[in-house]
Amino acid sequence: MTSESAREPWPVAAVVCLAAALLPISLTGGALAAPEVGSEFGSGVAATQWVANAYMLTFAAFMAVTGSLADRIGRRRVFLAGLTTFAAALFLAAAGPSVAVVDLARALAGAGAASVMTSGSAILADAYTGPRRARVFAMLGTGIGLGLALGPLIGGGLIALGGWRTLFAVIAAVATVVLLVSPMVVRESRGPEGDVDWAGGLTFTAGLSALIFALVEVQQRGWTDPLVLAAVAAAVGLLGAFGAVERRRPEPLFDVSLLAVPRFAAVCVVPTVLAFGFVALLVVLPPYLESVEGADSGQIGLSLAIMTIPALVVPMFAGLIAARLAPRTILMLSLVAQGLGAAWLTTGFNPAAVALVGAGFGFSLAVLDGTAVSVVDPGRSGMAAGLFNTVRLTSEAVGIAAVGAALSTFLHGRVGEESAAALLRGEAVEGLAADYTGALAVVLWAVAGLSAAGAAVVWRLLSQPTAEPVPEPALQH
Repeated sequence: MTSESAREPWPVAAVVCLAAALLPISLTGGALAAPEVGSEFGSGVAATQWVANAYMLTFAAFMAVTGSLADRIGRRRVFLAGLTTFAAALFLAAAGPSVAVVDLARALAGAGAASVMTSGSAILADAYTGPRRARVFAMLGTGIGLGLALGPLIGGGLIALGGWRTLFAVIAAVATVVLLVSPMVVRESRGPEGDVDWAGGLTFTAGLSALIFALVEVQQRGWTDPLVLAAVAAAVGLLGAFGAVERRRPEPLFDVSLLAVPRFAAVCVVPTVLAFGFVALLVVLPPYLESVEGADSGQIGLSLAIMTIPALVVPMFAGLIAARLAPRTILMLSLVAQGLGAAWLTTGFNPAAVALVGAGFGFSLAVLDGTAVSVVDPGRSGMAAGLFNTVRLTSEAVGIAAVGAALSTFLHGRVGEESAAALLRGEAVEGLAADYTGALAVVLWAVAGLSAAGAAVVWRLLSQPTAEPVPEPALQH
């Protein structure tokens, strides 16, 4: 840790946490803005959904390469480049003349967000040690929770006041302010010397992008569509090529041995399960509330805030009780709360039920990021953050796509393709509200079961003896 950060540590954490808070606001804001964008441009369902999905796709796919790049060429450099890309892309989205331009801009914003998240986590891991590191990672969790909590309110309010363009412009403007302040407080740091794994980064990013693209498009096209089949084939081929490339490298993009560490594996299981509940519901619920409850954008934002505000409040309490409760207890409670909330929601939309789902997610934020980077040496914190956040964001992208595909399939079976498409666009269809509720209930029961299974797995993994931080592997000659 540098002497400068020892004297004035908190501005670094403040900048990173504020930047991190903008990322989930862009996620929830995109989900709320998508129907408005589609309405303005008269676009189809698929193009409209990409307003939200394009951001998640690149956010997940670029995590690995940006984490490795941050360790190699400089975490501060990647952090600033990510913020620049994020802000510029959202300004472009705000001025977009077509849905295609908006979708492309959202994809660029996701790539910038990936750079901010991975480099920001590595900056904190390098700048702080001991109890101070635990506190700043609790702050990071709170920052993410703040973004999630305020995202629906900010998104719904700005869309109601000035439309979806205002929403994207305001997020971009705040990101620009953070960008201007960052060079004054963030110091440069790097991991061990080494080459950037361009071949591994490109094959992994392209392969993961193809996989998520297939999962999103299958909702409209079905598994037999040539484009979906081509995307699946490309994903298999590219990810296979990634494996072949990495086996020959002495310093791979991912140190997969981390996944054999029970503590690290557990912190990867938790966000994976939460992605199919809390995160997916942020995208799935808005059209349901619009078509079944007749809610407008402001009311939808308020309803989602009931679920996301606990994600802000709970980490504060979780941080206070972390000294009294083992991490396995906190993380197990996280998944159990989500499961109970999802089961409760099968009886119909209920503010207490969605608040319980949000509380479950909030418990996880207090300990996940700090645990993920604590199992490796500080020099590889970027790689650990990259791997963990790749798992987390990939799970979120896949979870959103999978839950959306399941809901679409069940709706098609109940009401037919045309009516299902109308309902998923948020349109009210007379006499079909009960069918929509019933299809959503089936998905929610699946989420509840997955949450229970995940809680058992995490408890078992974290019950094993704690190992020392994983050192950097010796270079092979």
